[in-house]
Amino acid sequence: MKRIKIISLLLILSMASVIFFGCSNGNNKDVMDNNGNNAGESNNSDKTTPSIIESTGDSITYPLEGDNLTLTYWHSLRAPDYQSSHDDNIVWQAIEKNTGVDIKWIHPATGTESEQLGLLIAGKDLPDILQIDGNYDAAGGSAAGVDEGVFLDLTENIAKCAPDYLNVITSSDLCYQMATTPEGLITEFDQIKQTAPAYMRIALRKDIQDEIGWGDKMPVTMEDYTQLFKDMKKAGYYGYAPASNGRDDQFLFPYGIRGSFYLNEDGKVDYGMYNNGYKEYLKLMASWYKKDYIHPDFTGDIRRPAMFDTKEIGLLINPSDISYNNAKLAGYEIYIVNYPRLHEGQEMRFESTTWDPVPADGIRTVISRDCKDMDTAMKFLNYGYTKEGAKLFNWGIEGVSYTVDNNGKKIFTDETKGNGDMPSDPAQYIYKLHFGPKFAEPDVSCNPGTIGDPEALKLRLLYSDDKTVNSSGVIFATLTADQSKARASIMKDINTYVDEMTLKFIFGELDIDESWDEYISTLKSLNIEEAISITQEAVDTFNEKEIPTEWLAK
Repeated sequence: MKRIKIISLLLILSMASVIFFGCSNGNNKDVMDNNGNNAGESNNSDKTTPSIIESTGDSITYPLEGDNLTLTYWHSLRAPDYQSSHDDNIVWQAIEKNTGVDIKWIHPATGTESEQLGLLIAGKDLPDILQIDGNYDAAGGSAAGVDEGVFLDLTENIAKCAPDYLNVITSSDLCYQMATTPEGLITEFDQIKQTAPAYMRIALRKDIQDEIGWGDKMPVTMEDYTQLFKDMKKAGYYGYAPASNGRDDQFLFPYGIRGSFYLNEDGKVDYGMYNNGYKEYLKLMASWYKKDYIHPDFTGDIRRPAMFDTKEIGLLINPSDISYNNAKLAGYEIYIVNYPRLHEGQEMRFESTTWDPVPADGIRTVISRDCKDMDTAMKFLNYGYTKEGAKLFNWGIEGVSYTVDNNGKKIFTDETKGNGDMPSDPAQYIYKLHFGPKFAEPDVSCNPGTIGDPEALKLRLLYSDDKTVNSSGVIFATLTADQSKARASIMKDINTYVDEMTLKFIFGELDIDESWDEYISTLKSLNIEEAISITQEAVDTFNEKEIPTEWLAK
């Protein structure tokens, strides 16, 4: 297995900033799963240069013409310590100017978005546009909101008022399937994003590796990890702190399962914790816990990165570039390794090795029942999917947010990268727009935190073309509001039971072999098979959905 040492690296990657239209899973339809990440052992810079999909359909001329083009927009502040309103954001200022639309911002107090959205909807006068993100999911998402008369169905007007958005979501079957309801309706504007490489990887502290005599020897199999943790424990370190529920997909994958619903090898829906693979996983975790390889406080209110920083644990599962940035800030060095296997060469089934368009998580914008000018609202939101609008959202203002070198490459300014008066996270909401109704270029193309450091970018692209990895186990599907409510009702008790039993098994309070049949029987009595059936129904409907002929990009 190849290994990457995060020390004295001189590689600088060349980046190409081009547009590739992907798709968002920020839809209203309870997206089952979208792990559009990649796994492999390559650092191929060609993966940052996907092709451009040209805009088609009826064109929208900006700025829009008309009298009193004013819209109210409910939108949470992403950098509340640095701005009191989006009026302070130079990109939103430019968007308003370029579209000819005057936006009156309404900002909920940070951290109270869900509560305030509920109160708002219960009132009589909703803002024209609302960025609901995941704050309406409990109510069934935007599709349920349309059924309930809270939000508007956009389907009939989409070709006329948002042709660029329509072109994006019909750029592939998968994109269309995920951007629409099971009935084929368009009820929201999603953030459209191309797949980026997997980044939830395993980091190892180099100083601990050196201390225990491993040096640059990296673990590959579960047996290797057991030996690694044994050696770490001898040196006075815990090997690992699992997620608080005792489950990490990275250690579940080798057993052919994941911590949710997935497609088994027959292409049918299964549930990870209702599978004998989970029994084998629990046995391993229980043995690690018994031998004191696992941090005993993993179920508490802890931050695993902080434990890693203070050398309480020698292994961390975290975004690879974030692990690198944290290590650099704290003054230590790390190794990044690929996912463990039961044996060398084992195929993994839960991540994608391609850059195909897939939905990105939960950036959801809707038009309310009280919107005074639906056409203008849709045309305004369409701007984020035009070439001009996408560049503005992703990069900001030339000369302020970024500059262009002699080779035509965009380079973020120090202010945008967070090297000025504020950190990088808030800077991305002042000098560019990290989230919103837009086409979003891949993080490896326009995330200041990644491309500001060549090594962080290198790690973001690491393991991106492993031929032993595919996405055959990943579910791309959406549920109807009724399906979502029915499954949620079943899973509430199941989730509680699984979490409780998982910890009892890991802590050794119950013998896994003796209690397993009863555990499976209880899951069955709690109607896990019905939940699987509901999910299978959603998968079948999803796969049968086809782009209407009149919407196909020309």
